[in-house]
Amino acid sequence: MMYFVDKTYFEMIYNPEGGFIGYISVLLLTVIFGVVIIYLIRLSRYRNIRFSVVLALTGILSLFFAAETMSDLPNLFHTSTHNIFKANNTAIWTNVNRVIKINAAGKIAFCWVMIAIGAFYFLILPFIYRGNFNAKRFADKTGIPIPHRNHIIAMIILTVLAVLFSSATNSGVLQLNLSAIFLLILLYPENIGVFRR
Repeated sequence: MMYFVDKTYFEMIYNPEGGFIGYISVLLLTVIFGVVIIYLIRLSRYRNIRFSVVLALTGILSLFFAAETMSDLPNLFHTSTHNIFKANNTAIWTNVNRVIKINAAGKIAFCWVMIAIGAFYFLILPFIYRGNFNAKRFADKTGIPIPHRNHIIAMIILTVLAVLFSSATNSGVLQLNLSAIFLLILLYPENIGVFRR
Protein backbone atom coordinates (compact mmCIF):
# COMPACT_ATOMS: atom_id res chain seq x y z
CA MET A 1 0.00 0.00 0.00
CA MET A 2 2.80 2.38 0.94
CA TYR A 3 4.40 1.63 -2.42
CA PHE A 4 1.46 3.28 -4.17
CA VAL A 5 1.06 6.21 -1.76
CA ASP A 6 4.64 7.43 -1.67
CA LYS A 7 7.20 5.42 -3.64
CA THR A 8 10.13 7.60 -2.50
CA TYR A 9 9.25 7.10 1.16
CA PHE A 10 8.84 3.36 0.56
CA GLU A 11 12.29 3.11 -1.02
CA MET A 12 13.81 5.18 1.79
CA ILE A 13 12.29 3.09 4.62
CA TYR A 14 12.41 -0.35 3.00
CA ASN A 15 15.76 0.05 1.32
CA PRO A 16 17.93 -2.90 0.29
CA GLU A 17 20.78 -1.74 2.53
CA GLY A 18 18.74 -2.63 5.60
CA GLY A 19 16.67 -1.00 8.25
CA PHE A 20 14.17 -2.07 10.84
CA ILE A 21 12.54 -4.53 8.41
CA GLY A 22 15.89 -6.30 8.13
CA TYR A 23 16.17 -6.55 11.90
CA ILE A 24 12.67 -8.05 12.11
CA SER A 25 13.73 -10.59 9.46
CA VAL A 26 16.77 -11.50 11.56
CA LEU A 27 14.50 -11.86 14.59
CA LEU A 28 12.13 -14.19 12.71
CA LEU A 29 15.02 -16.30 11.41
CA THR A 30 16.36 -16.54 14.96
CA VAL A 31 12.92 -17.59 16.19
CA ILE A 32 12.91 -20.32 13.50
CA PHE A 33 16.23 -21.53 14.91
CA GLY A 34 14.74 -21.49 18.43
CA VAL A 35 11.69 -23.49 17.31
CA VAL A 36 13.99 -26.05 15.67
CA ILE A 37 16.02 -26.36 18.89
CA ILE A 38 12.83 -26.89 20.92
CA TYR A 39 11.64 -29.54 18.47
CA LEU A 40 15.02 -31.27 18.65
CA ILE A 41 15.04 -31.27 22.46
CA ARG A 42 11.47 -32.52 22.74
CA LEU A 43 11.35 -34.99 19.87
CA SER A 44 14.85 -36.35 19.13
CA ARG A 45 14.49 -39.34 21.47
CA TYR A 46 11.09 -40.26 19.99
CA ARG A 47 11.96 -39.87 16.28
CA ASN A 48 14.57 -41.40 13.99
CA ILE A 49 17.91 -39.87 13.02
CA ARG A 50 16.63 -38.55 9.64
CA PHE A 51 14.04 -36.47 11.48
CA SER A 52 16.74 -34.90 13.66
CA VAL A 53 19.07 -34.31 10.70
CA VAL A 54 16.37 -32.51 8.68
CA LEU A 55 15.51 -30.33 11.69
CA ALA A 56 19.19 -29.58 12.35
CA LEU A 57 19.71 -28.58 8.69
CA THR A 58 16.67 -26.30 8.92
CA GLY A 59 18.15 -24.61 11.98
CA ILE A 60 21.57 -24.22 10.35
CA LEU A 61 20.01 -22.69 7.23
CA SER A 62 17.99 -20.23 9.31
CA LEU A 63 21.14 -19.16 11.19
CA PHE A 64 23.03 -18.81 7.90
CA PHE A 65 20.32 -16.58 6.43
CA ALA A 66 20.11 -14.58 9.68
CA ALA A 67 23.88 -13.96 9.61
CA GLU A 68 23.74 -13.09 5.91
CA THR A 69 20.90 -10.63 6.53
CA MET A 70 22.64 -9.15 9.54
CA SER A 71 25.82 -8.53 7.55
CA ASP A 72 23.85 -6.27 5.18
CA LEU A 73 22.26 -4.22 7.98
CA PRO A 74 23.63 -1.08 9.56
CA ASN A 75 25.30 -1.65 12.91
CA LEU A 76 22.47 -1.19 15.43
CA PHE A 77 24.38 -1.41 18.69
CA HIS A 78 27.78 -0.19 17.43
CA THR A 79 29.43 -3.43 18.45
CA SER A 80 32.16 -5.31 16.68
CA THR A 81 30.03 -8.40 16.02
CA HIS A 82 28.53 -6.74 12.96
CA ASN A 83 32.00 -6.55 11.38
CA ILE A 84 32.57 -10.23 12.16
CA PHE A 85 29.33 -11.15 10.34
CA LYS A 86 30.30 -8.91 7.43
CA ALA A 87 33.80 -10.40 7.10
CA ASN A 88 32.61 -14.00 7.43
CA ASN A 89 29.71 -13.38 5.06
CA THR A 90 32.08 -11.94 2.45
CA ALA A 91 34.30 -15.01 2.74
CA ILE A 92 31.33 -17.38 2.50
CA TRP A 93 29.85 -15.61 -0.52
CA THR A 94 33.28 -15.52 -2.19
CA ASN A 95 33.52 -19.29 -1.76
CA VAL A 96 29.92 -19.80 -2.92
CA ASN A 97 30.53 -17.62 -5.96
CA ARG A 98 33.64 -19.65 -6.81
CA VAL A 99 31.56 -22.80 -6.73
CA ILE A 100 28.56 -21.37 -8.58
CA LYS A 101 30.23 -18.93 -10.95
CA ILE A 102 31.97 -21.41 -13.16
CA ASN A 103 30.45 -19.32 -15.89
CA ALA A 104 27.78 -16.62 -16.06
CA ALA A 105 25.08 -19.19 -16.68
CA GLY A 106 25.99 -21.03 -13.45
CA LYS A 107 24.42 -18.41 -11.21
CA ILE A 108 21.29 -18.27 -13.34
CA ALA A 109 21.06 -22.06 -13.25
CA PHE A 110 21.43 -22.02 -9.45
CA CYS A 111 18.59 -19.49 -9.16
CA TRP A 112 16.37 -21.62 -11.39
CA VAL A 113 17.18 -24.73 -9.35
CA MET A 114 16.15 -22.87 -6.18
CA ILE A 115 12.93 -21.70 -7.85
CA ALA A 116 12.22 -25.28 -8.97
CA ILE A 117 12.78 -26.60 -5.43
CA GLY A 118 10.47 -23.92 -4.02
CA ALA A 119 7.80 -24.64 -6.63
CA PHE A 120 8.01 -28.36 -5.89
CA TYR A 121 7.78 -27.76 -2.13
CA PHE A 122 4.78 -25.43 -2.34
CA LEU A 123 2.86 -26.63 -5.40
CA ILE A 124 3.54 -30.35 -5.80
CA LEU A 125 4.63 -31.82 -2.44
CA PRO A 126 1.37 -31.02 -0.56
CA PHE A 127 -0.69 -32.84 -3.21
CA ILE A 128 1.67 -35.83 -3.22
CA TYR A 129 1.49 -35.85 0.58
CA ARG A 130 -2.31 -35.92 0.57
CA GLY A 131 -2.63 -38.47 -2.25
CA ASN A 132 0.14 -41.02 -1.67
CA PHE A 133 0.41 -43.01 1.56
CA ASN A 134 4.10 -43.89 1.03
CA ALA A 135 5.02 -40.23 0.41
CA LYS A 136 3.05 -39.24 3.53
CA ARG A 137 4.89 -41.81 5.63
CA PHE A 138 8.27 -40.74 4.21
CA ALA A 139 7.61 -37.03 4.87
CA ASP A 140 6.38 -37.76 8.40
CA LYS A 141 9.36 -39.97 9.28
CA THR A 142 11.81 -37.50 7.73
CA GLY A 143 10.31 -34.50 9.50
CA ILE A 144 9.48 -32.42 6.43
CA PRO A 145 6.87 -29.82 7.43
CA ILE A 146 4.15 -29.79 4.77
CA PRO A 147 2.59 -26.39 4.03
CA HIS A 148 -1.17 -25.86 4.49
CA ARG A 149 -3.34 -24.36 1.77
CA ASN A 150 -3.17 -20.94 3.44
CA HIS A 151 0.65 -21.07 3.38
CA ILE A 152 0.54 -21.93 -0.32
CA ILE A 153 -1.89 -19.08 -1.04
CA ALA A 154 0.33 -16.65 0.89
CA MET A 155 3.39 -17.76 -1.08
CA ILE A 156 1.57 -17.41 -4.41
CA ILE A 157 0.39 -13.90 -3.50
CA LEU A 158 3.90 -12.98 -2.36
CA THR A 159 5.39 -14.29 -5.59
CA VAL A 160 2.93 -12.32 -7.72
CA LEU A 161 3.60 -9.14 -5.75
CA ALA A 162 7.36 -9.67 -6.01
CA VAL A 163 7.09 -10.02 -9.79
CA LEU A 164 4.83 -6.96 -10.14
CA PHE A 165 6.76 -4.59 -7.86
CA SER A 166 10.51 -4.66 -8.33
CA SER A 167 11.11 -2.12 -5.55
CA ALA A 168 9.43 -4.42 -3.05
CA THR A 169 11.50 -7.33 -4.33
CA ASN A 170 14.75 -5.43 -3.77
CA SER A 171 13.72 -4.27 -0.31
CA GLY A 172 13.77 -6.23 2.90
CA VAL A 173 10.00 -6.77 2.72
CA LEU A 174 10.31 -9.90 0.57
CA GLN A 175 12.75 -11.54 2.95
CA LEU A 176 10.59 -10.58 5.94
CA ASN A 177 7.51 -12.16 4.36
CA LEU A 178 9.41 -15.31 3.37
CA SER A 179 10.73 -15.64 6.93
CA ALA A 180 7.23 -15.21 8.36
CA ILE A 181 5.74 -17.82 6.01
CA PHE A 182 8.44 -20.37 6.81
CA LEU A 183 8.03 -19.75 10.54
CA LEU A 184 4.30 -20.38 10.22
CA ILE A 185 4.94 -23.54 8.21
CA LEU A 186 7.30 -24.78 10.91
CA LEU A 187 4.87 -23.96 13.72
CA TYR A 188 1.66 -25.12 12.00
CA PRO A 189 2.42 -27.61 9.23
CA GLU A 190 -0.23 -29.85 7.76
CA ASN A 191 1.50 -32.80 9.42
CA ILE A 192 1.49 -31.06 12.81
CA GLY A 193 1.03 -34.34 14.68
CA VAL A 194 4.56 -35.38 13.71
CA PHE A 195 5.96 -32.33 15.51
CA ARG A 196 4.01 -32.97 18.71
CA ARG A 197 4.82 -35.59 21.30
